[in-house]
Amino acid sequence: MTRRLVAGLALLVVAGACAGRGPLRPAGPSRDDPSAVSALEAVTAHCRPLRTATTDMRLSGRAGNERVRARLLAGFAEPASVRLEALAPFGGPALVLASDGTSTTVLFPREKQVVRDAPVAAVLEALTGLALDAADLRRLIFGCLPTPGGRGTAYGDGWQVVDAGATRMFLRRGVLVAADDRGWQIDYALPQGGIARQVRVRRTTAAGVIDLTAVLGDVATNVDLDPRAFTVDVPADATTMSLDDLRRASPLAPR
Repeated sequence: MTRRLVAGLALLVVAGACAGRGPLRPAGPSRDDPSAVSALEAVTAHCRPLRTATTDMRLSGRAGNERVRARLLAGFAEPASVRLEALAPFGGPALVLASDGTSTTVLFPREKQVVRDAPVAAVLEALTGLALDAADLRRLIFGCLPTPGGRGTAYGDGWQVVDAGATRMFLRRGVLVAADDRGWQIDYALPQGGIARQVRVRRTTAAGVIDLTAVLGDVATNVDLDPRAFTVDVPADATTMSLDDLRRASPLAPR
């Protein structure tokens, strides 16, 4: 582990943050509303299927006491492939994470350091506090959380809710605006072509509050992606570091 690596990770996380408003959710009297289920199916038609997706995004917010800010290139493929590149202000990427669902590699090109075979969720948790695997991250970003056997409810002011197990999906006037999923609170905004271009994710953990917003740029779905996109060419002289090394180097680590 080197000081250069800590500095590189600091490109993703910078000190200082302030709290944002809590999530908006419906309240008051409600009634059964089977049409909410069909309304949700209509606004998530892009999810069936969502074989692949690529986007560029700006990530901002906070994880615990640290403020997160990064520019990312992201690619996803079913069932559990992901590639994330954290872009530095100049030159090549500061970090490349790639997983084909069976093997995961995290490369810091400038420092020539690599983490191999660590779970995607553990790596993202170390870097951003966002402990999600590749499939969960894809579904969350693109509003494709599964709701099998969901039950619909209507509230006032145009709200509809679909409950399915530990997942709640919220529509307002026919637009997907929020979801609660296994402790995560997600807000969706600025939809284009059925896909929200702003996604805010919140959760309270033992380490503090995770509150991150991703603003998506261009989005392409269901295009053929080269499987090699989900692998990384590691330089022969790269130094291997462990997941624990990454956690200790992360600006989110207790000091």
